[in-house]
Amino acid sequence: MTLVLSERDVESLISMKEVVPSVEEAFRRQGMGEAYNFMRTRSRGAASVLNVMHANLPYLKRAGLKAYLSSRAGTKFALLLFDANDSRLLAVMGADILGRFRTGAASGVATKYLYGKRSGTLAIFGSGKQALTQVLATKEVMSLEEVRVWSPTPERRRAFAQKLKTYGFNSNAFDFPATALKGAEVATAITSSRQPFLTDEMVENVTHLNIAGGNVSDHAELTAAGVASFNTIVVDDLAQAKIEYGDLIQAARNGLFAWESAVELGMVVAGKRKPEGRTLFKSGGAALEDVAVASMIYDKVSKSSRSYPSVELV
Repeated sequence: MTLVLSERDVESLISMKEVVPSVEEAFRRQGMGEAYNFMRTRSRGAASVLNVMHANLPYLKRAGLKAYLSSRAGTKFALLLFDANDSRLLAVMGADILGRFRTGAASGVATKYLYGKRSGTLAIFGSGKQALTQVLATKEVMSLEEVRVWSPTPERRRAFAQKLKTYGFNSNAFDFPATALKGAEVATAITSSRQPFLTDEMVENVTHLNIAGGNVSDHAELTAAGVASFNTIVVDDLAQAKIEYGDLIQAARNGLFAWESAVELGMVVAGKRKPEGRTLFKSGGAALEDVAVASMIYDKVSKSSRSYPSVELV
């Protein structure tokens, strides 16, 4: 039987406390050559784009793929999880909320290994549906003295800062990116911006920066000079980065960044590469994160006394 989990089911089963170590282990295994990520492919139609990404995680004996279609009506996500030993389709589940958690967790893991300190102030750029999980994941790896919020719309940034207060954060909204960055050791950008709004001057005092808002080659949140201002540049998947990560692509085109200097996060987590100086993590989302989290959710359901829907597909 194949387990079927709705978005609401996934939301009831997922927690950042479990997602961060799950994603961390996936990256560690990738760095050890024990997990395999395959980059996103896109099928473009007249009015929609189908995105597919997949990964094989032998250490979990699981493999899977995530597919999502974007059109004018919005974006819908689904994940298929397989048993890698006997080829069974273990589960089909909604993957929108799962994606928000794993994207946040990747930034959390990067912050843990690239910033490395146990406390500090976070500047968060963006107030959309992905922003909260970025903050929650950072909280799992360090104590947050303050969360400083900026997004383009005043009402939304103020509402998000207020929402963070209900989670127990000391949070404040700011009118400009530069003022939000004052005193922030760590910063995360999770916006849909097409044009860079963070410059090298703005981020010069930031120890670690996560850029997680885009995976389209002509979108960027950080200027090319901003990219060049960091000593260590880390990505979730290098092959994918060269095609999709606009911040780095633009920096490379301007001769301010060389792909040979980029490091995959898995190599850092596995202890094979040591970051130096100020660090930048550019994330576009990796399928190994999705499959690791989906596997964790499946195992959680298997141990639960609660009954969830299942179907016989063969």
